[in-house]
Amino acid sequence: MIPRPSSVQIAVAMTIVILVGLLWLNHERVRRAEDRARAAEVQAQLDAESVRQLDRYTETTTIIREKAQEAERVVRTAPGADAPIDPDNRRILCAELERVRGGPVCTD
Repeated sequence: MIPRPSSVQIAVAMTIVILVGLLWLNHERVRRAEDRARAAEVQAQLDAESVRQLDRYTETTTIIREKAQEAERVVRTAPGADAPIDPDNRRILCAELERVRGGPVCTD
């Protein structure tokens, strides 16, 4: 016959079960906190890279715009810039620009 545990033994066993449960809960809480910290670090790295890429895009766009404006100024101030383009040359130019851009360029 199996001896019946005393109330002290039951209390000790319950205390051990409760302590193990509390330790496990604490371990899980710490693990979740570490997971959140790692996720926050990754998100911070992604945010920083996004800012760098946006800055690079903005800088590149600004440089392209400045170069285009300078090129336009050079063309407009070049000798003979106010002279009309020969109709045959204009037709060829418009056709090539339309081919490159994939849509109509000269609409007049």
